[in-house]
Amino acid sequence: MKKWPWRIILVGIGWFLLVVGIVPGAYLLMRLGSSHSSKPLSVPVSLKQGQFVTPFFTAGGGGDYVIDLTWDAFPARQTAVDLDWKVISDNGSVVQQGVFNNLLRGANTIRLGTYQPTPGQRAQVLLNVHGDVDQGGAHATLNVGPPEPAIGLSYDLPFTAKWTFLVGGAGFLLVLSFAIAGGVRRRKVDRLLKPAR
Repeated sequence: MKKWPWRIILVGIGWFLLVVGIVPGAYLLMRLGSSHSSKPLSVPVSLKQGQFVTPFFTAGGGGDYVIDLTWDAFPARQTAVDLDWKVISDNGSVVQQGVFNNLLRGANTIRLGTYQPTPGQRAQVLLNVHGDVDQGGAHATLNVGPPEPAIGLSYDLPFTAKWTFLVGGAGFLLVLSFAIAGGVRRRKVDRLLKPAR
């Protein structure tokens, strides 16, 4: 039976800790990145009095989807938003509808409502704005997608960062220390083997 030198075992443990420390963080970052592309609809909208109809989009299904209005800056604190909305399928039937009539109160995001899409069905959102919304130079976007997937994942971020720092850092230090020790040992051997002048 072959005996493994203790240095090789410790280096192997170091690499194992490094991988185990990095993988959860990499997976979380990948999920956070993919969550930004999971919105089937994100379209700029001008909130002038009248109707606004979005392009058709296709939702993947799998639970309720949210319909949000977001601004890229904060409009005036008492900005009034008075509108009604409908989600209309490609065959003309109303999937969901609702009304929003309230003040922004210093926010830059409002939740108009939710609906449950049929997987693969094309739909569009119709906004009926009852009065001009004073956006104060901010630009509004209408978003339809799963309910804030990144927020749920971001709760895991502090724990994952600590895990990566402690476990991955321990593995990195272990591998680094043996790499440095191996380099020092090789230089000593090279000096011993180098012919004297």
